[in-house]
Amino acid sequence: MQSFVLSSEQLNVLFETLMAKMPMMGPKQRSDQPGFYHFDWLKSPGELVLHYTTTTIPPKKAFFPPVETMFSFKLGDPPELTHIIEDTPFVLAGVHPCDLAAIKALDDAYSVPPADKRWLANRRRAIIIGSDCLPDEYCFCTSMNTADARLPCDLFLTPIDRGWLCEVHTDAGKNVLKNIQKDTAQKKDIEDASQWRLQKAEKISTKLNINFEAFAKILEAGGLTPIWKEIADRCYSCGSCNTTCPTCFCFNKYDEFDTTLTSGIRKRVWDSCQLPEFAMVAGEHNFRGERWERVKHRWHRKFLYLFRQFKRPYCTGCGRCSRACTADINMADVINQLAAASEKERSHA
Repeated sequence: MQSFVLSSEQLNVLFETLMAKMPMMGPKQRSDQPGFYHFDWLKSPGELVLHYTTTTIPPKKAFFPPVETMFSFKLGDPPELTHIIEDTPFVLAGVHPCDLAAIKALDDAYSVPPADKRWLANRRRAIIIGSDCLPDEYCFCTSMNTADARLPCDLFLTPIDRGWLCEVHTDAGKNVLKNIQKDTAQKKDIEDASQWRLQKAEKISTKLNINFEAFAKILEAGGLTPIWKEIADRCYSCGSCNTTCPTCFCFNKYDEFDTTLTSGIRKRVWDSCQLPEFAMVAGEHNFRGERWERVKHRWHRKFLYLFRQFKRPYCTGCGRCSRACTADINMADVINQLAAASEKERSHA
């Protein structure tokens, strides 16, 4: 891996050069809520904010929009169907390590046959530039082994004394820097970046008291129903945890028809397993009709089902769900509560 140093001015030139060629999405301050940030299409490099803690909605929206049109259709002989897939290259900048890990997790999930062609097509047209973060009390990425994630970024930026250490992770990243003025990173620059990461880790106060495999076994063993019901008594089933999660990938589809009922479009939209109607099937049977069953399912999906399938939990420790929860249900606190309860049961067995 090659590393270079860019001054703030050189980094700005890099973003200006890229934006002259293609659209760029990145974190910028919300106009309606100063101090809060969201990933959006940028009008100028000056809108891009690299020193931020988190965004409400994760950058997966660049590849999997909350609402997207899949295709249009029209009655006829034969019927007409036109797929709608963007093909314009773009840049996704300012992606934190936890969100890079989430994108990699979704790459794996959406590549399982039959692969999601829309996700893969959107991923192929993107250049990803990651950047290191400023954690808060909700972050627990060190417990999830995502604090230093780099895949699948092309370039990664870390603030240092001389500006920014720029790691090159792919040929695409190398090409992006080809005509940009830069310095070769020296030993002191590498040490500065390492010190930044160390200080970041020291600021992360939320920790898990159990490892992934042990927690998966607790979930697999079942039981602990009183705790699930206790948590569910606080839950509003609003779905905020799912819609802010960088690794949730469930969706629903629906059709919109024109007034003649002869043509229309099909859309897909993010869905949430915490909504009461999510598991509703024909005959109004609901596989998870009770709120505690839906709450339990969320932890099982993140830390058992997908962990067994992909050998990693589908949680990156970003803390978004805990920040967004209107009932103040904290992902890490629940994991530690379940682990403690399981240990107590074993000690009394």
